[in-house]
Amino acid sequence: MYRYFFILLFIIYVNSFSQIKPDAFFELQNGDLIFQESCDNGMGEAIKQVTQGIDGYNFTHVGMVWINPYSHEVFVIEATHPKVRVTALKDYLVPEEKINCPPRSVVGRLKETYQPIIPQAIQEALQLVGKEYDDAFDLSNDQYYCSELIYKVLYCANNHIAVFPLNKMTFKSSKNGEFNSFWISHFKNLGIPVPEGEWGINPGAMSQSDVLNIVYFYQ
Repeated sequence: MYRYFFILLFIIYVNSFSQIKPDAFFELQNGDLIFQESCDNGMGEAIKQVTQGIDGYNFTHVGMVWINPYSHEVFVIEATHPKVRVTALKDYLVPEEKINCPPRSVVGRLKETYQPIIPQAIQEALQLVGKEYDDAFDLSNDQYYCSELIYKVLYCANNHIAVFPLNKMTFKSSKNGEFNSFWISHFKNLGIPVPEGEWGINPGAMSQSDVLNIVYFYQ
């Protein structure tokens, strides 16, 4: 009787252990990039229509992990509206305003070659906290959109040598080759032409770069 009781307990233990999410075993590192695909409309949906990431994801955002050396708390440095900020990991993964439809998050880790520049890149990023978000997607101003922030801090930390390649931006739908109405309205409100063909970088292209490995998918 006792034998079967302990066998039953063992089976329950194994089953319960198998249900533990992999999050319990995965550890983020300084400099990890967390790519996100939003499920909202507006700019997020417009970005999805003109970019593509790994494994069929259409990433709309990316931030860099920073682990506070004193408290060991995990944060994400991100360029988002209205300014560059430092966000607690839990709030980055599940923003309060998106609690009913949180973004899908994927972690990319720079390859060993670039690990030594991460501390400097993080310092560069922290110095940009408070800078305004770059709605114009213009690399030449002192404002930053999400992937631009990552590109520039790594560029500076790597002796002004690009880690991620720039791409010519497009704001045309991959389905019909026409400008999305959101982008037409967006740039009209800014009083500038659509920067079609200008140099830039987006989270999707960044996620496909061979300078990093995709190491984790949040469920």
